[in-house]
Amino acid sequence: MILGLKRGEVRLVPHQPEWASAFALERDLLTPLLGRAALRVEHVGSTAVPDLEAKPVIDIAVAVSSLLAIQSWPSILKEQGYTFFGDREGWGEHFFAKGPDEMRTFYLHAVPIETERWRDYLRFRDRLCASPSLRFEYGELKRRAAEIYSTDRTSYTEAKDAWIRKLLSEKTA
Repeated sequence: MILGLKRGEVRLVPHQPEWASAFALERDLLTPLLGRAALRVEHVGSTAVPDLEAKPVIDIAVAVSSLLAIQSWPSILKEQGYTFFGDREGWGEHFFAKGPDEMRTFYLHAVPIETERWRDYLRFRDRLCASPSLRFEYGELKRRAAEIYSTDRTSYTEAKDAWIRKLLSEKTA
């Protein structure tokens, strides 16, 4: 299984079926540590979508009632190799990364459950899982962006933003 990426690097690899197992093991490790503040723990992002190339870092979204409910998490997660970044993007979530800068393996997003951000994580994953044509289209976009921005993570993310926003704004049946 391919897992791990240098901070700031953009490199896509073919989907690894073992990513689902790696997520499950990490979820099982984290769940008792995070306690009742963790309302739901979900595998999100491209590594959660079969047949989609992805950066080899597993995104975990954890639903919480409030960010105030997780004040103990930075110290708890530090013991498991996670670094706390707070709400570094201004998205209303707390972000943690596991592993040193040279080898990030997991991203954990603590997100209030009653927010659009939480629903977007699940809706995006589920739409891609349900549609081979959307997976193909998004995969092509990701490959082009990764070729252009292999050392510029911010620009890579921005290159995908309009497509993602459009997908999330579309009504589903």
